[in-house]
Amino acid sequence: MEHGRLKIAVLVSGSGSNLQAILDAAEGRELPARVVVVASDNPAAYGLVRAKERAIPTYVVDYSKGPGEEPDPLPFDLEALLKEQRLFSGLAQGELQRRIIRLALLEEELLKSLEPHGPDIVVLAGFMRLLTPHFLNAYPMRVINIHPALLPSFPGTDGYGDTFRYGCSFGGITVHFVDPGEDTGPIIAQLTYPIYPDDTLEQVKGRGLGLEHKLFPAVLRWYAQGHVKIEETARGRPRVKITAPDYSDFVRSAVVSSLR
Repeated sequence: MEHGRLKIAVLVSGSGSNLQAILDAAEGRELPARVVVVASDNPAAYGLVRAKERAIPTYVVDYSKGPGEEPDPLPFDLEALLKEQRLFSGLAQGELQRRIIRLALLEEELLKSLEPHGPDIVVLAGFMRLLTPHFLNAYPMRVINIHPALLPSFPGTDGYGDTFRYGCSFGGITVHFVDPGEDTGPIIAQLTYPIYPDDTLEQVKGRGLGLEHKLFPAVLRWYAQGHVKIEETARGRPRVKITAPDYSDFVRSAVVSSLR
């Protein structure tokens, strides 16, 4: 950490509203952290504009164009990656190998863009790409994501929509560490909100986003203050415990704020 301030790299794919919440918290001194770099898979991501307005270095690794010519040798151990990843169940071995190689080569570009800035953690603020162990092993248990559903329910890219269409009476958001699966990493914190019978999907999304913008900066603040503890369990799956004195009050206040 830099003079007691957490150095954060942020990956975005779209508007970057969670990036904005993090920037606001850092600038308001609520969050003892500094966003040192913002990178995206999408050249048109508005999150890049938010970063440039604050003179934060930005990088784009355009996933739509692919990684270019495949180097020989590969800059990673392909067999090890194939054993560690848990992303593409059901794919034939040849297709799985092609997918992993493509993603890992793009991640190599991402890693090179982040490395000079020395981030303490990497935050996925609406980054709509799966990460392989090649990226995750560079920042072990230091990649944090926010997901728009109460994991382990409704993983994937449409958490709000899946929650709404299923007919749930409550929805929620989850901040979690990222592991080699899809939205399967250890849960750090969650918040819930009600879904009323006359709600539209857009109302549900708005209620959830309001909580996202509260929870993500709070989790990063607790992390920076050393209040996010990772504990091993008998089952072998790490469990996360938050020791912050204000944790309970924060959760109560945030959930109440989501009521109408």
